[in-house]
Amino acid sequence: MPDLPMPSEAQLEILDLLWQQQPATVQDLHERLADRRQVSYNTVLTQLQRMAKAGFVLRNTEQRTHTYVAALRREQVEHRLFDRLADTAFGGSKINLALRALGNETPTAQELDELQEWINRQKK
Repeated sequence: MPDLPMPSEAQLEILDLLWQQQPATVQDLHERLADRRQVSYNTVLTQLQRMAKAGFVLRNTEQRTHTYVAALRREQVEHRLFDRLADTAFGGSKINLALRALGNETPTAQELDELQEWINRQKK
């Protein structure tokens, strides 16, 4: 995946919708995006065409109405975004990025337990 470009914010929003429910038509995605913000049908179509060209989505053209699915798993994209943020804003330190993220909100008891389990695994 290193040769893939980074998805834009608008493309990430479309990918998020696809990860929640796919396959989807342009109309499906337009309606779901319209619940979040004002966006035209043609804008959604153009984004999907660009995303297909970049390898972010796959288009099924076997039926009259084309459908789209995410070509990448959520975890793949999250990993790339996390790495990019760590490299550009935190001098390559993923630990500093994680500490900054943890310091901005109060974690739940379950989240603290999960974090402690992760720390214990790292110490072994």
